[in-house]
Amino acid sequence: MYIEFDLTHIKTSGELLLLRKEILDWAKRYDITYREKTIKFKYRVTFDQDKTYSFWAVTWNPKQHAQLNRYRIVSDLNNKI
Repeated sequence: MYIEFDLTHIKTSGELLLLRKEILDWAKRYDITYREKTIKFKYRVTFDQDKTYSFWAVTWNPKQHAQLNRYRIVSDLNNKI
C-alpha cells in the first residue's frame, strides 16, 4: 500500500517542498514514521502498518493548500517501495 500524489499539476519545486513539509509536520504531530519516493510525476508515501493509511485519511487535512488533497491510496501488493 502507498499514498500517491500526482505531481503533474505542481508547477514549481517550491510546491513539492511544501507537500513534503506538510507530510513531515503531520508525521511529527502523530509520531509516525514513513518513507517517501518520487517516481516520474508521482510522489509516494508508505507506512509500516496498514492501519496507518486509515488514520492518514481521517487526519490529513491541509486547510491552506487545496492541491495537497489530491492524493489516492493505492493497494498494490506487487509494487513495494
